Amino acid sequence: MRYLGKNGKSRLERMFQTGLDSIDDEQIEQAETRAGRKIDRLEGSRIPESLEGLWQDIKLLYSMISDAVGGRYKLPFRTIAAVSFTLLYFVNPFDLIPDIIPVVGYIDDAFVVSLCIKFIGTDLEKYRKWIQSEK
Repeated sequence: MRYLGKNGKSRLERMFQTGLDSIDDEQIEQAETRAGRKIDRLEGSRIPESLEGLWQDIKLLYSMISDAVGGRYKLPFRTIAAVSFTLLYFVNPFDLIPDIIPVVGYIDDAFVVSLCIKFIGTDLEKYRKWIQSEK
């Protein structure tokens, strides 16, 4: 994350907070749809080992929002907004550091995912337990 620098981190933190306040129902559905397509597209490709943790987190966030949108799991709106913003940021190839730059292009995505996970920590743990109980 040191590649982002202090200004980059501050900018992403402000974007995350602003995004939480501006997410609407249409964007929630877009986050689920667009993230689902990108995950499906990338699932068969070789994910670099250095990005495997990020990849697993993104898939978990996608699963969480998908279950919430599908009515299978209840979440507070702020959690839905945080996950939606994060997934929309992930699917946008032209973010703070463009994703077309191999590996380095996902540093900002990793930072936003970490912000989200920190923000929704309790809800994420409850969701993980719920997934385990459903198996």
